[in-house]
Amino acid sequence: MKFGKTTIDQISEIWITLHERAHIELGHFSILEGVPTFYLVSKSGRSQVQEPDLPPELWDKVERCLELQADHEALEEMLGTMQTADWAELHVITSSIAAVMVAIEKIDAQNQNPSETHPKAATRIFQLLGHVSDMWSIGACLNGAALPDERRIRAFSKEVILPAYFDAIEQARANDATSFLDDLGDPSVFFADISNAKLGHWDQLQTRGAQEWAELKEANEQILPLVYKYQVKNRTSI
Repeated sequence: MKFGKTTIDQISEIWITLHERAHIELGHFSILEGVPTFYLVSKSGRSQVQEPDLPPELWDKVERCLELQADHEALEEMLGTMQTADWAELHVITSSIAAVMVAIEKIDAQNQNPSETHPKAATRIFQLLGHVSDMWSIGACLNGAALPDERRIRAFSKEVILPAYFDAIEQARANDATSFLDDLGDPSVFFADISNAKLGHWDQLQTRGAQEWAELKEANEQILPLVYKYQVKNRTSI
């Protein structure tokens, strides 16, 4: 997906649109009972999970897992691969997505009826930058492209990943999103958590965002069969 001279605000709006569309395409409205339940910010109260066979201990994780699923679908569509993307543009896109997540966290912090319908912004950005840090291998997996050498991977980190992280920090400071700063962690710990997550060393994760990501990823494995079920049903009914 090419953006050219698209502004940061426009990129943010595109990501929001793709995120909400992903909820529909993945069948999320069918998993939770009642009227549409997804909003940019957390709502008070929990939706009713329609699957009685789903273990009760997962019920308070379902909506947060579905949010991360929608995030992933949207960012995957927008970001492409390291081999095909313009790196300067990719930095702007990644930072624009992160800015939306920080803004959501700030608004949520003002909610007088807090709930657990959305993951922490730090968790969402952990998933975002974890995906971006894997982009060097995505092209090879998708179309058999050659893996980049170590020098190019380091350059990608310097030009895209690290600037996007520090952009998120500056966004949080500008918006006084102190809870986000606490949850995200300093760069050395944050990126160590990304490495440990890739290696499956979840017991070594230190930041709150990484820890919630691991908690929800484990729950997500049990929730995904519902997504496949309703996704197929929705597609066959169109």
